[in-house]
Amino acid sequence: MATALIHMDSKQKHRLTQRAKLRGKSFSQEVRDAVEMYLDVPVENEAELRALAKTANHAADRMIKNLDETIAYVGRVLKHKRNGR
Repeated sequence: MATALIHMDSKQKHRLTQRAKLRGKSFSQEVRDAVEMYLDVPVENEAELRALAKTANHAADRMIKNLDETIAYVGRVLKHKRNGR
C-alpha cells in the first residue's frame, strides 16, 4: 500500500475520526473509503461534480430534518408514556 501525506483542517480530521470510530474502522481506512467513493462517481467535469455534491447535500439535509422530527416524536411519545397517558 502506498503512503500519501494529505493536509486537511482540524474539523475535517475530527469528523473523519468520529465517523471511523462509529464504523469501527481506522482513520486511514475511513480516508481510503472516502477517496474510493469519490473516485467511483462517474463525472465528466467539475461542474457536474459540483451539481452532484449539491444534490447530495440537499438530500442529506432532508434526511437530517426527518431524523430530527422522528427523534422529537419519539421523545414526545416516551414522555406521554412515562406520565401514564
